This record gives sequence, C-alpha cells and structure tokens, in this order.
Amino acid sequence: MDDATTAIRVVLGEDDAAVRAMLADVLAESGFDVVGVGADGREALELALALTPDAVLLDVRMPQLSGIEAARAIRAAGRKVRIVMHSAYDDASLRAEAAEAGADAYLVKGAALPELAAALRGH
Repeated sequence: MDDATTAIRVVLGEDDAAVRAMLADVLAESGFDVVGVGADGREALELALALTPDAVLLDVRMPQLSGIEAARAIRAAGRKVRIVMHSAYDDASLRAEAAEAGADAYLVKGAALPELAAALRGH
C-alpha cells in the first residue's frame, strides 16, 4: 500500500466517548480513513470483521469484550490487519498479554500523534 496516496482504513474501539471522538477526529485530520468506531470491544470486533480495515486501534479495557479479547478473535478469524492496542496503563503484563493476543503495537494513551500514526502504518 502506498501511504502517500491511499488512506489507511482504521476501525477504532474505545469505550470513553470523549477519547473516542478525539481519536476519530485526530486520525481523520491526519489522513486516516476512520471506517468504523465501536463503543465497546464486541462492537469493535464486529466492525473489524465486517469492514476489513487496514488497522484496528483498540483500548485494552472495554466492556463486553476487552481489546485483548477482540485482538485474539480478529487473529483467530485469520484477518491480516495491523492491531494497535492503547491503554492508560503502561503495564508489562498487559503489554505481554496484548502481544500474545496478536497485537502489533501497544501504546500508552496520550502518545504523540506521530507515534500513533507510525504504529497504525506499521513503521
């Protein structure tokens, strides 16, 4: 995929409405195509499976299904999608659990936009 000409399609899963809106806006303003926004893990998983995005940004802790459980289900479905976890917790055990579930990156909430963009692009 040529990042310069093709917007990366992203599904966002975040249970905090204010954070969800801010992330969706920042990603869209940064040239990403936010194709789906889920308010809990189950919704994010359903969107990720239905919309075949290039990347999925998941909060680690969400109702219905955690981001880690959603990542595991996306991988179990055989989807070739970049999975980026984000959390308020910079916790080694959560990082390890996310990696085991198939996450490609783990960012602490509040990470700089260039770091988030690079993680979603796979750079």
